Amino acid sequence: MERSQLAALDTNLLVALDALLQTRHVERAARRLSVSPSAMSHTLARLRALLDDPILVRVGRQMAATARAQALAVPLREGLALL
Repeated sequence: MERSQLAALDTNLLVALDALLQTRHVERAARRLSVSPSAMSHTLARLRALLDDPILVRVGRQMAATARAQALAVPLREGLALL
């Protein structure tokens, strides 16, 4: 991620990314954050574009985090806890 992208980052996206990575499910993440599944789906699309990574991919009937998303999960969680 470039500096200009980082400066434009909406911190709510980080909270949404954390919920998505914990639940690995758009609807459950939406419920956790009290937003509609449609809103969470749009947020996932924004995150995918921002990170240039699919983040969650369908594996059979479930969603799995990509390698990059897995690498971000713990530092993201720790960073959010500090904030």
